[in-house]
Amino acid sequence: MKLHRYLFGLLVFLLPIQLGRHFWPEWTQVLGLPIDYLSPTIYLTDLLVFVILLFWLIETRSPLRLKKAVDWLKNNWWFLAIFLFLLVNALLAPNKEAAIFKLAKVIEFVFLGFYVFKEQYKINEIILPLSGAIIYSALITLTQFIKQGTVGGLFWWLGERNFSLITPGIAKTIIGGRLILRPYATFPHPNVLAGFILVSMILIGLGIRRQGFRKVITWFALILGGVAIIFSFSRSVWLISILVGLGLVIKNQWQKRRKSVLVIITIISLLLISGFYYQIALPLSGRETVWQRFSLAQVAIKMIRANPLSGIGFNNFIPQLPFYWQQFGTTYWLQPVHNIYLLILAETGFVGLLIFFWLLGLTFRRLLTTSSWQLILALSVVLSLGLFDHYWFTLQQSQLLLAIVFGLSWE
Repeated sequence: MKLHRYLFGLLVFLLPIQLGRHFWPEWTQVLGLPIDYLSPTIYLTDLLVFVILLFWLIETRSPLRLKKAVDWLKNNWWFLAIFLFLLVNALLAPNKEAAIFKLAKVIEFVFLGFYVFKEQYKINEIILPLSGAIIYSALITLTQFIKQGTVGGLFWWLGERNFSLITPGIAKTIIGGRLILRPYATFPHPNVLAGFILVSMILIGLGIRRQGFRKVITWFALILGGVAIIFSFSRSVWLISILVGLGLVIKNQWQKRRKSVLVIITIISLLLISGFYYQIALPLSGRETVWQRFSLAQVAIKMIRANPLSGIGFNNFIPQLPFYWQQFGTTYWLQPVHNIYLLILAETGFVGLLIFFWLLGLTFRRLLTTSSWQLILALSVVLSLGLFDHYWFTLQQSQLLLAIVFGLSWE
């Protein structure tokens, strides 16, 4: 097998890690505070992507392939048009450096997805490395929950941060009147951990149809992954997981017991609407977080009204936040709006959102023709979770996984 394909398997296995080198130029500060979301960071996974693409290009170089690439760009002129729009959007942004860095990351993920597409990877080829990623992430999750703090030691090299229950700003929940730390594993937040594992579990689900070692590993990953999602206390992921499980039951039982399935759907839907809506609206972190998220959504709407067509610029939501949000108390909540659709609208305007929906439409049309239900489900989960959070568009691990999912979708 070609070297770049071995390295791609390693990349998939290492997707959860966040080991990287952060840089802090002046433009990464807002109100004098350094912002993680703006910091140019070179992750180990970035280096792997670079090496994979380099070896792939060296191996595939030839005049004929170059001509095919040029012909492809001619036939898909819209690809260059989208890039030109994003480039102009970045160059006109108030914080140009942050916007250009974000554009560079988008280009990296596009090239990764294009590589997966051109190499015609199948889901079967990532089942084992992705199962391994779920397993070690889940084991770290459970250990952190039991310890109520960092595992430490060698796990620092996987990107585990040092934290405990008393760390300021750490995610917590309340169980039986007791304050409990929500585990992070090697992710920036428990919600990111849970979302990553859920989408990964959907992708590896095909492995349970196999025999022998692959089937055992897949089941082990699915069980541990489910436990990790429970202990993440991510209610948005809990809700989507229940809906995914319900959808799979409907898919398997519809032809056999249509009336019974309809009754079950009605009962569960009513329970979800009456119970989970309240729980999602009032997360375990408290009412203050709900108010902050609502405030960020209001800010996003103000930005959209001020810049409806092209937005305020890539990666400029946080730098522009103080100009649109009146200060409350003594602090700002310096984070992106927790909704990917509002974030796209705020930063790239209605033009950017239309491009996004158009690409999604092309992708789903392709998936429907190939009956790739796992990829349809995985993308649907990403889009659903995007209603509650921003990490699929802002954080390294989830962005890499999404790029791979898109690449597999166009195979």
